[in-house]
Amino acid sequence: MTTATMTRETGPAFWPNAWARFLRKLDASRLVQFACLLTFAVLIRCPAYGEWNFGVDDQFYALVGERMLHGDLLYVDIWDRKGPLLYLIFTVIALVSPTMLAYQLVATLSAALGAYGVNRLAHLIAPPGSAMLSGIAYLALLSRFEGDNLEAGVFFNSLLIAAVWLLVSRFALLARGRIDAGLVLGFFCAGLAIAIKQAVVFEGTLFGLTVIVLLARAGCTPLSIAWKAGILALAGALPMLATGLFYWANGHFPDLWNAMVTSNFQRGYADQIIRVKSMFVMAGMLGIPLFFAGIGMHALRGAAPERRAIVRLIALWGLVALALIFTFPNLYVHYAQSALAPLAILCAGYFAHRRPVWPGLMAIVGLSLVLAGTFRIEDRWHARPAANALVDYLSAVTPHKRLLVWGGSNYLYSKIGADPLSPLAFSPHLFEGREWTGLDEGKQMHRILAARPETVVAQIPLVSRPLNEANVAMVEEYLKHCRQSWRFPLYDHNGRQMHTVFSGCGQ
Repeated sequence: MTTATMTRETGPAFWPNAWARFLRKLDASRLVQFACLLTFAVLIRCPAYGEWNFGVDDQFYALVGERMLHGDLLYVDIWDRKGPLLYLIFTVIALVSPTMLAYQLVATLSAALGAYGVNRLAHLIAPPGSAMLSGIAYLALLSRFEGDNLEAGVFFNSLLIAAVWLLVSRFALLARGRIDAGLVLGFFCAGLAIAIKQAVVFEGTLFGLTVIVLLARAGCTPLSIAWKAGILALAGALPMLATGLFYWANGHFPDLWNAMVTSNFQRGYADQIIRVKSMFVMAGMLGIPLFFAGIGMHALRGAAPERRAIVRLIALWGLVALALIFTFPNLYVHYAQSALAPLAILCAGYFAHRRPVWPGLMAIVGLSLVLAGTFRIEDRWHARPAANALVDYLSAVTPHKRLLVWGGSNYLYSKIGADPLSPLAFSPHLFEGREWTGLDEGKQMHRILAARPETVVAQIPLVSRPLNEANVAMVEEYLKHCRQSWRFPLYDHNGRQMHTVFSGCGQ
């Protein structure tokens, strides 16, 4: 009796049956789906938990959020060109707990919510197990493309995925010539995503055109289409309209316009040779997910008409995102984050219809995690003690809190409780040669040095070309009069970076 029982439970049929039971449970419980994806997100992101220096952009978002909590007005008292909602998110988190771990936990939750949305969208065109693999692929790809900490894509992607879900789930409603509150909410989510990253407006435009086409096919009159599309457009524009009204009421609308629009067109961009090289690098990095997404699309060509309509929209979404990546004047790895969700969803077709599945899993998930900065375990092991040593020393030699960070580690202002000496607290805005902020970087440099910073944390050499030679010369002259200097290593997602702390300056 015992032997027979053990044979039934552990024999050849056990693992297939167990997997089938797990898939049924996945299909029946959305909570289980989200819990699995959240667990995976925590596992692949936790090696960097507690590191404030992991990413240059990431730590600046945290710094701005905390400065806003203390009363600074974004674009006026502290400057950047990214959307206001990104910094409001960090301000709200700082209101609860101004710690890097708190920001990272919220970012992990946002990434898991995005993966859950990918899973739900993939479930519309593939079985539950394949849809879950798409969610896992999204999280792995996010880590590969520098979204393994606090990058903006971790937040705006989740909102955009929600917008797509609310749109495709209402295809039948649109086919009857109607819209509802859920669709309005979807466009509001797209508007929130635009308020984090302005370029998302192009994806939002695609969704608006999709609605117009479906309403026209449903036989709606031009007037009916116009007022329905107008409601959806207003929902999408509402976050930035509210921001514009706030700044206009406070007399700072020109500052908002400069940050959001003018500065993006006036700044300099990479030389064409560098840009072409970057395009090839980006194409190579995106090659694997594009390959398996293409296989997935081909596998789904014979799907039912309602599924093909969803596949077409997802494919168009991916095409717009990819086109934007390769038309940006500058190309950075994290720009690819906007294309990862549609590519991961299309991979569900590969996971569902091609065997074996493991080559795709190894290429998309395994390789992504191996190449992610999070899993440079030796760097992660040294990162926290190295950062703590720098902060302790900096606190000791900066008693009056007059600090200049001349490199990428701008969160040091927050770590020692120092107020930035200029709205241009992100030092690349001061030393990059192609930068244009509308604030006159030379005057801002004079303002900073006139405040006599007692300590300067400099990254030597500066990781930028070309440099703002006038500002660099001013800082180098100032550093000649500092009493002492010590070198410290810091570890970010790219590895070990050396920083020099000049103290006893400005005496």
